Amino acid sequence: MNRLFGLLSGATLTLALISPATHAAESADSLIQAIKDRGALRACHAEALPWGAKDPKTEEWVGTDIEAAKHLAETIGVEIEHVDSTWATLIPSLETDKCDIVMAPMFRTPERAMRILFAEPSGYETQGVAVLTDSGSQQYADLDKDGMTIAVLSGTADEAFANRFFKNAEVKPFVSDKLSTIFLEVASRRADGVLTDSSTLRNFIKENPAMKLRILEAEPLNPQGYSYAVRPGEYHFVEFVNVWQQAIEMQGLRDQWYEKYAE
Repeated sequence: MNRLFGLLSGATLTLALISPATHAAESADSLIQAIKDRGALRACHAEALPWGAKDPKTEEWVGTDIEAAKHLAETIGVEIEHVDSTWATLIPSLETDKCDIVMAPMFRTPERAMRILFAEPSGYETQGVAVLTDSGSQQYADLDKDGMTIAVLSGTADEAFANRFFKNAEVKPFVSDKLSTIFLEVASRRADGVLTDSSTLRNFIKENPAMKLRILEAEPLNPQGYSYAVRPGEYHFVEFVNVWQQAIEMQGLRDQWYEKYAE
């Protein structure tokens, strides 16, 4: 009898210890229902071409990830709410519940993965450097010298990589929600180069020929995947996003969006 009581007591204690954690996990993994109850999907964006940027005429977000956000919201059956952010504030905005998902080409780094939950990659990208057309720099080594300055956006994977890659040049981060900020530094000769992802370099230079910039004809840097991201614990939602991504790929929608906005 005492042995049976001991077994029952141990089982009860085990259930008591497990139940709160199980309940917490269940309540945390409920984002889809919360979005449905709210009637809107909140997607955080930061400027990157061709994925997302503010149309200067309308001040509305446009780009491939903006189309994707609209489609994701339609799939859930809710409205889309685009949330303005910067590369430095994307993760804090997610952590403080200003948005449900980051829909920007965020590189999948281990440092970020300790704070957020990445979906499967939505694409792959490299990084590169742009300089003035009349610059004497032809290789990265030409810029990696004392007295040289590399402009990057603050809080980005570009900043972290530039600090590792350039051993001698000064890496100068700028806090801004506008891509033009770092390119203007080079165009005005306050910086010698700008480092960001290769697609942004190509698209920005194509759209702004008056700045007279060119991309260094060197091997692209740091190839890696980029992904959408959600808060830790939302495994149901991130798996839903993964399945949705497979669906839009099979339907050819992602290619259509890139044809519309990319070069």
